[in-house]
Amino acid sequence: MPETPPTFAVGDRVICNPDETPARYHGIVWTVESKARVNVNLRPVAGGRGLRIHPSALLPAPADGTIPPTATVVAHRPPLTLGAVVTVASPRWKGSTGLYVVLRDNGDTARLVLLGGDQDRYWPKVPRGWLTEVDRDAVLAATAGLRTSS
Repeated sequence: MPETPPTFAVGDRVICNPDETPARYHGIVWTVESKARVNVNLRPVAGGRGLRIHPSALLPAPADGTIPPTATVVAHRPPLTLGAVVTVASPRWKGSTGLYVVLRDNGDTARLVLLGGDQDRYWPKVPRGWLTEVDRDAVLAATAGLRTSS
């Protein structure tokens, strides 16, 4: 069952989740300016350009008023092997449940295609934090009895 995205009220102070957002949004405290049907509109507390983002990519700002550090330390993720099978989990994921094949690893995002195909549809920028690699031996064991048609 998908997680319920967090809800924020107009005026709440938030920060962007480092696992869900690009590094350029880290280290900034934002104020919720308005709420749309799906996304929220943010304005930096220190001033500057606003941001429209899904609330599931946000965290409450620290209550003590401190600004998070501008340098974000992201845990090193080993590169995905091209052709690896992965699952995707996020409240913002719009694709179907199932197994996906890695077509390209861009470091912070990956290009995926549904295992077995989906009318040539692919997902070009799925955040790496959403992906879990499936054990290769488990995939091979599960498909060992299948025969290919020639």
